[in-house]
Amino acid sequence: MTHFNFKKTIEVDLPLLLGWFKEPHVQKWWPTPEKDELLEKFLQRIRSKNTFGYIVYLNEIPIGYIQYYYIDRHSKKSGSWLPPLPETTVGTDQFIGNPDYVGKGYGALFIKQFINELKTIEPTITTVIVDPDPENAMAIRCYEKVGFIKVGTYSVPGGEHLLMRYDI
Repeated sequence: MTHFNFKKTIEVDLPLLLGWFKEPHVQKWWPTPEKDELLEKFLQRIRSKNTFGYIVYLNEIPIGYIQYYYIDRHSKKSGSWLPPLPETTVGTDQFIGNPDYVGKGYGALFIKQFINELKTIEPTITTVIVDPDPENAMAIRCYEKVGFIKVGTYSVPGGEHLLMRYDI
């Protein structure tokens, strides 16, 4: 059985993350930060009280990134646009950064394992949401393999997103 380790993202991980953000398969779906922007904004986000980022390891090899965050219904950035969801809902974002591990089923496996571990870290969580670009068929298939269901699309200044939910 494949087992992943999740290590909290710290400052020394930023060069690795910056390299992943520049990979074409990541760049297509994630805004690519510049080095200074990454250090300034990304560090603020991963150290915020509402977002918790992790490097995903498979056999001690860093292969991706996953984060979960509390939804603030009053913030345009993280929740004012959402349909009604339980108060015990968190959002998640993730990607496989290492191109050698893309398209091999690892994404669904590490997301499933992360959600199982999240139940221990945050025992009150009942629902997890993701919001991929509706054109990102690979991500949508991955989330469906995990057990996420499509809720619908919504628009924000950055474009359309597909809201998907997973009930624990």
